[in-house]
Amino acid sequence: MSPDTESLQPVSEIIAALGLRIEAYRISRGIKQADLASSAGISRSTLMRLEAGTSGTIETLVRVLRALGLTDRVLELVPDASLSPLDPMSETGQRRLRVRDRKSDPAPWSWDDEPGNG
Repeated sequence: MSPDTESLQPVSEIIAALGLRIEAYRISRGIKQADLASSAGISRSTLMRLEAGTSGTIETLVRVLRALGLTDRVLELVPDASLSPLDPMSETGQRRLRVRDRKSDPAPWSWDDEPGNG
């Protein structure tokens, strides 16, 4: 799916697809709803609603993913926004100095320019 298509997909469809994936993952591991709900610290009805894509919170989602052993996947939902060495801002938040244009550089140094020669 292209980024353009994804942005047009209704949020309700995305939530429903996520719920179905959670349900399929749980079933593929042979885990009963009641057992997963208990492990996640939520009610079975809350898990049913999450899997149905009808309601849920971020906390519920994280609890269920943790109970399924998928905690490492949670932070993959949003890319890390750490600064790159190529970004114009350094890690300290100060702007990097620009490299001077060669046209504005002074004339090259020569032996004749050394102090005391003249």
